[in-house]
Amino acid sequence: MTQQADTTPPVSLKNELIRLMCVTMACSVTEVVCYGDAAHVYAGIMTGNTVQLGWALSAGQYAKALPIAIALGSFFIGCVVASFFRVQLRPLRRVYWLMASLLTMASFIRFHMPLHLFVELPLLAFTMALQGEGLSQFAGVKLQTVVVTNNLVKFAKALTERYINPGADPSNIPSRADVLVPGVCWCTFFTGAGLGALLSLHHAYPLIVPIILLLFLGASERAST
Repeated sequence: MTQQADTTPPVSLKNELIRLMCVTMACSVTEVVCYGDAAHVYAGIMTGNTVQLGWALSAGQYAKALPIAIALGSFFIGCVVASFFRVQLRPLRRVYWLMASLLTMASFIRFHMPLHLFVELPLLAFTMALQGEGLSQFAGVKLQTVVVTNNLVKFAKALTERYINPGADPSNIPSRADVLVPGVCWCTFFTGAGLGALLSLHHAYPLIVPIILLLFLGASERAST
């Protein structure tokens, strides 16, 4: 498995890493914008939302629990829809176009504060669900761009098994892609979070960055087919 992955042409791996960085950057910027607009609720990090929901319900803070429940429900519905229409969402450019369209709608809705929780939040959570369900493999490596913790674990494991403490059997040593993909994903998410915060503070349309990235990916996907 490792030897086959390593014989992949460098250009192919490079292109996959560029695609990964664009997707992850779009995800992280959207996540930060949602966190700032929608009462500190995440659009795609359902682990954090689940913890906050349990805390809010236990403390009887039902007003705080409502937007979290909206995010969880919207994300779940988005995953169901993406799974049900999996065939219709191929090729990948359709996923990119749909995500860009939803983010464009959210860009205008976010100017109306009363709509933040009940319209913008569901739109962004639904968008993250499409990304999580539709974009889950890069350079032959399976990972979720919306699950940063798991990517950090994969990066540490692959880095150790390839460079720090490789096993005696060469066939079990992770490939270069196994190391790069989760590592680049985590670093890009971190960078995107900082960029998203800056854009939210200083730009009227912070979602323009993920929209442009998704349109670029959609155009690239169309040109390559």
